[in-house]
Amino acid sequence: MDEGSGQSIYELLTSLWRRERESEELVKLPEDFGRRVQEYIGSVKHHLKVSDKQSLSFELRKAELEAVTSLLNELFELRLRKILNLVLQEGSPENLFDFESRIYLNLLESVKEYKRRVRELMVSVAYRDWREVESTLIPVYFLKEHDRIISSDRRIYGPFKPGDIAVLPSENAKVLEMKNIVRVLRVLEPKLEKKND
Repeated sequence: MDEGSGQSIYELLTSLWRRERESEELVKLPEDFGRRVQEYIGSVKHHLKVSDKQSLSFELRKAELEAVTSLLNELFELRLRKILNLVLQEGSPENLFDFESRIYLNLLESVKEYKRRVRELMVSVAYRDWREVESTLIPVYFLKEHDRIISSDRRIYGPFKPGDIAVLPSENAKVLEMKNIVRVLRVLEPKLEKKND
């Protein structure tokens, strides 16, 4: 038995696995779940190391460890599938275990990047016969708030709020883009076909 809880790790894992399988949402794991599992596995491994390998006790503890390990893997496989679904839906999950939170954020960022690349690919295919309009002023989309800008031509632009669209001199636009304050917008026009005389 797991001391102090009145429930063995095997019983706890069986209960959590069952609830995880039956629930659409991620099940909340006990606060001390990681510690209890680590202590249990450490204790059983120590017992196996010092026990007579021919004894019934050794075989029972070994089988118990294999069952607990298998249940633990199945529990986190179920959770991983739910997390992947949430990432694809860009949902905000509850009841993530400590390491799952970091993994969720990394996966979410990767999926967003993937979708952004797909959009860029679609745009590049849709506008492959178009060309970028050349200009000394560049349109930008502000991602963050920014104070007024005095450009090299002594003109004052701004201040800006997130979501504002403005046209700025190219050197200012490039500096703000590098600082991740703006996203540069491309202005395209169709290429004119040369007429044969």
